[in-house]
Amino acid sequence: MFAHTAWAAEACAPHIDSVRAVRATAGAGPEAPPPIDGWQPVTLPDHWAERWPGFEGIVWYRIDWQRPCAGRDDAPQLGVAFDYLSMAGAISLNDNLLWRDASLVEPLSRSWNTPRVFFLPAAALNPGTNTLWVQVVGGSMYGSGLGRVVLGPAVEAVAYHDERRLFARVLPAVNLVISITLGCFFLVLWLMRRQEVAYGWYALSAIAWLVFASNTVVSTLPWPFASTDAWSRWITAWMVLYVSCFCMFMWHFGGQRFPRLSRALWTVAALAVAAIALLPQPALSVATLAVFIVYSLLFMAVCVQFILRALDTKKTEHLLLALCAFGFLVAAVHDALMILRVIDDRFGYTVVTAPLIMIGMSLILAGGFTRSLRRVENFNDDLAREVRGARTELADTLSREHRLELDNVRLHERLSVAHDLHDGLGSSLVRSIALVEQSGEALQRPQYLSMFKSLRDDLRQIIDTHSGGAAPVAATPTQWLAPMRHRFGRLFEEMGVRSHWQTPAAWPCALSARQVLGLTRLLEEALANVVKHSRARTLRVQLMADGEAGVLLSVEDDGVGFDAVTVASSIGGLGLRSMQARMARIGGTLQIDAGDGGTRLEARVRAPVMGAGGS
Repeated sequence: MFAHTAWAAEACAPHIDSVRAVRATAGAGPEAPPPIDGWQPVTLPDHWAERWPGFEGIVWYRIDWQRPCAGRDDAPQLGVAFDYLSMAGAISLNDNLLWRDASLVEPLSRSWNTPRVFFLPAAALNPGTNTLWVQVVGGSMYGSGLGRVVLGPAVEAVAYHDERRLFARVLPAVNLVISITLGCFFLVLWLMRRQEVAYGWYALSAIAWLVFASNTVVSTLPWPFASTDAWSRWITAWMVLYVSCFCMFMWHFGGQRFPRLSRALWTVAALAVAAIALLPQPALSVATLAVFIVYSLLFMAVCVQFILRALDTKKTEHLLLALCAFGFLVAAVHDALMILRVIDDRFGYTVVTAPLIMIGMSLILAGGFTRSLRRVENFNDDLAREVRGARTELADTLSREHRLELDNVRLHERLSVAHDLHDGLGSSLVRSIALVEQSGEALQRPQYLSMFKSLRDDLRQIIDTHSGGAAPVAATPTQWLAPMRHRFGRLFEEMGVRSHWQTPAAWPCALSARQVLGLTRLLEEALANVVKHSRARTLRVQLMADGEAGVLLSVEDDGVGFDAVTVASSIGGLGLRSMQARMARIGGTLQIDAGDGGTRLEARVRAPVMGAGGS
């Protein structure tokens, strides 16, 4: 099929007489002249696989055409435009070489997707019949042959060439630029947010498409391949990878997980790539065609599957991507049928639709990413408000806890003062009262003065304790116990109570001043209870070592005893509760055994070891 130019003078229009083709002689190289015999008429565009199946080598095309009105001054400049040569070739006008590919031997140049236009100089034209010689080097499995040829005025040849170049070179290059840009962009997004798996698969599919398309529609140089077969294996493998990644992207974007199907997909992909890489030449063409058909059908199937998925979910992003998938589907069906030569069309749809659809897909993905960021920002704002509210609530809670703690400290100090007054000053009062009661005659002034001084000393000790002062620990247990033994000893004698006091020569362990004071208060309260309640005849006070790191203070009498549980829970059990609280504060324990045979009180305190002794 040829396009003829309508000149202003129809009689001067060039017209083609015939187009013929012939296979080169076996063993002939690119420099050999065309054969003389064997020429067959053909119609352009021509793919010699239909005429010579399985042939690989050189085919010559001869285009004979007439140039009427030769030599006229008003004859326009002539030009000729070629749609494509596949795979490589050379073009001559009569005996003048117009152009030839860089490599007409393996590895071949790849001019199959490159339109060309030439001006035909008048000096190179014959007055009557002229011949265009086209030498094409290729093979049946690559669809080798010669495309359309437009012969006429140069302006019309250039216009046809520019149109073909737009669809064959410019738009595919734009497609690749968009693909690599978007692929890199979404690859970075995926690296920053690994949970967005769909972005990662989209980036991989874009990169695979870049490698596949750049080696099929952009690059014309044979480098880096050692042969055309190696190039064919390479682009087929990348087609398999592209379709597989595209399937994974569509499934993940649709929120679908097909573990078994995914494993099967990649298993088949690995087998297909291995077959393409390892099969020998006789089987390579069949395997390549089979892989092309199977993965084209797979591409179409996943587009249909996602469209059905979008109609089911009715999500906006799914419906928009389904629209893009429908565009892919239409273009893929058309171009696959065109490549398989089921339909005859000059232009493929993919070069036009792919850039627009990829931009649409990228806007959809970017919109989804933007919504995710917006949700994150809203979450951060909500979190900030919650944190501010929690901070305010925490501050109020801490303030309340601080006030409660101050109240507890004050209450604790009041209880401590009450216990000290009860155990210290109270026991002195009890002792003084008992002394007055037991005295058979009126007490003299010095005796009263001695009692008052004792009360004053106890009160001063309490005041010093709660104002931060700390009395030093007596050098020995005997010195610590002597004042108490003196104060209570006379009283016990007048009451007829035999008292026995036993202490070690040195402290069994390193008691602190606070612990010694606690034991003092506890002993005063215990002795006061003996005076008030026990009616005992015998009393034994004993201080001794308790194991390797402790001291035991024991107070035992043979009085009437009491019910410790009942007394502790009654209103009058303040002294008992005071002793228990005091021992807890100094890290000690208190055990009371009371019954009809008397009462035994044991107070244990743990402290660092100093030494041991007794008297």
